Amino acid sequence: MSVDEPLVRVTDLQKYFWENDSLLDRLFGDKPVPVRAVDGVSFDIHEGETLGLVGESGCGKSTTGETLLRLQEPTDGRVEFDGANVYDMAGNNLTDFRREAQVIFQDPFSSLDPRMTVGETVQQPLNVHGIGTEDERRERVRDLVERVGLSADQLDRYPHEFSGGQRQRIGIARALALEPDFLVLDEPTSALDVSVQAQVLNLLDDLQDEFDLTYLLISHDLSVIRHVCDRVAVMYLGEIVEVGPVDELFEDPRHPYTQALLESVPRASTAERDRERETLAGDVPSPRDPPSGCRFRTRCPMVIPPADLEIERETYRQIMTVRQRIESRDVSLESVGDDGRFERGEDGIPAADVPGFVAALKERLLDETLPPRHDEILDEALAELADENWDAAADRLRASYESVCERDSPELETEDHPVACHLHGEASERTTEPDSWT
Repeated sequence: MSVDEPLVRVTDLQKYFWENDSLLDRLFGDKPVPVRAVDGVSFDIHEGETLGLVGESGCGKSTTGETLLRLQEPTDGRVEFDGANVYDMAGNNLTDFRREAQVIFQDPFSSLDPRMTVGETVQQPLNVHGIGTEDERRERVRDLVERVGLSADQLDRYPHEFSGGQRQRIGIARALALEPDFLVLDEPTSALDVSVQAQVLNLLDDLQDEFDLTYLLISHDLSVIRHVCDRVAVMYLGEIVEVGPVDELFEDPRHPYTQALLESVPRASTAERDRERETLAGDVPSPRDPPSGCRFRTRCPMVIPPADLEIERETYRQIMTVRQRIESRDVSLESVGDDGRFERGEDGIPAADVPGFVAALKERLLDETLPPRHDEILDEALAELADENWDAAADRLRASYESVCERDSPELETEDHPVACHLHGEASERTTEPDSWT
């Protein structure tokens, strides 16, 4: 392998899970629905490097690691290990890859077989791959167990006799039994006490130097990522949105999602106790039906307004949130007007009472008064809901407020610190009029 070539190269990796895909569903004519857990992920990991994969729970981090190791078969894409395509491997080649790439699972309680002793657990990979004699295997097991901080006298004990941190050390010893080159660390400390987390992380750091290991560290804990990693890839809803050196990404995050993640980290300094933190709007969309364009746009505080729309960004974000709720029909209309502001007739809301309905609905949906021009557009859209014309209301708002962020999907640029965001690409519509959206 060339010095400049990565040990692991992931290109456009996809992993979909399918719903409504059983024989019974097909007989009834139901169409399969893809759950896009991983949707076009690309990154490289160089030999001796630790790449952190970070993001909220459910964004596809663990599925990426499992599919990369071929613990799950991919829907599409390519993974190269030491220059060879993992998904083309079979027979001895696949066996060799299994020996060179291992995983440490998140939960040390469920990743160990309760019926096997510690010695049997650590020795099992050696037995499966037929490495060494029985005496050589036992000696290696003793060495590994002691290297991870346990005693060889504990080899005949069972997992239930150990604490969480000790069980994770057993899992680490098992992963190192075959002398791998590459380890996927899937949230290796998230199930452990804080006091034990640092011990396990320091152990992994020491083992990396000692055994020349390459890591993919999957975590949602940014303090762990900063302590351990060389580079960081930020993942949102099945896609990579930013990649960069760890210090640069923490000091100068470029993607609004990365900025929001870092903003959410608690600060120990008393000087920052009164700082204002901007929370993300809305919920994470479903991977069954991800948003068009930039997938973060439904929650992004910096979503780009149309070029001809003079509006402050906070106001635009508020209107977009209302529009998204209308598009998903996440607005309860039945209780609007319960304060007696107007009466509902048998055929719905009388035309004379529609303004009252709109005013009551705006009070529920908005935190502040809009400028007159935008207030008028919103009134027209909300008036459609008096007759439950959801599509007409959404269309009215879409006609005035459609963003480049929903039309075009931003590309992850090829550079030292790439970011998939229209604010940093040529598609930005607002670079010449900053005063209207800052």
